[in-house]
Amino acid sequence: MAKQILLAEDDEDSRDLMVFVVERSGLDAQLLLAENGQEAVDIARAKMPVLILMDMQMPVMDGFTAVKILKADPATQEIPIIAFTAQARVEDKEITRSIGCVEHYTKPMDPEELINLIRRYIGV
Repeated sequence: MAKQILLAEDDEDSRDLMVFVVERSGLDAQLLLAENGQEAVDIARAKMPVLILMDMQMPVMDGFTAVKILKADPATQEIPIIAFTAQARVEDKEITRSIGCVEHYTKPMDPEELINLIRRYIGV
């Protein structure tokens, strides 16, 4: 059965590109898509994905808030979350790590690099 990965990303083109990259990667994975942090929290609680890729700047609820909520919830706190963001300063990386993200991946993405990172966290 395909492993479920949640992608929280408000930009439609970025979501479409990620779907394409994951489909072409050969990963046995299904992407669950959220357009904002609130949707990400709701989907994570309902579906319990094995990994979350979280954009940090989104409408409704930003990724920082969503990560804090998921890490405070015993049901979702063990799901690894990768910050998937355009913010590349050292301080940004420190902040995402301090709130519970296991990695800080800076866009634009390198498909091969990102797939290798995903593989590391989903155990394939």
